[in-house]
Amino acid sequence: MAPPDPRRVIGELSVRTAFKEWGAICRALASGRQDVILRKGGIVEPGGAFRPEHSRFLLLPTFLHQSAESLIPEARDLLMGIDDDRPAEGTVVFTHVAFVGDAHRITDRRGLDRFRHRHVWAESVVDERFHRWQDELHVLEVTVTPLPSPVTLPWRESYGGCRSWVEIDEAAGG
Repeated sequence: MAPPDPRRVIGELSVRTAFKEWGAICRALASGRQDVILRKGGIVEPGGAFRPEHSRFLLLPTFLHQSAESLIPEARDLLMGIDDDRPAEGTVVFTHVAFVGDAHRITDRRGLDRFRHRHVWAESVVDERFHRWQDELHVLEVTVTPLPSPVTLPWRESYGGCRSWVEIDEAAGG
């Protein structure tokens, strides 16, 4: 049986946006070990600021900058075999879609305490991200669901760089 046409799978979901996140965090989200996304903003985003503008999106795992020290000790196993998750050169693979239940802009560091048990980031990373540029962090409460089957598309230059959101090229795939 032939694999489904990636354009059809994404089209059926009506999802054209992907959210870039470390592969280890995507694993945590997919396995239910994490159900919130903490985001400051990417360097190339307007003003370096994150905008929670999408209520559902594909997860686009990234593999730069992730490290064991950035995760709580109990979650460092998420990095084991992480290179096995890397897609073939020149491609991107989507396996999960996230649905946002609620979004919060936290401007008091203590406001993040109620989410502590819901993510696998080390406190030092949370503090660094909260205090970078200005004291704030966005928290997205999400439900993550696997796609019916993985969707492999060609990598586009527009997917690169330090940004949170990427728009999926509708002409890609197939």
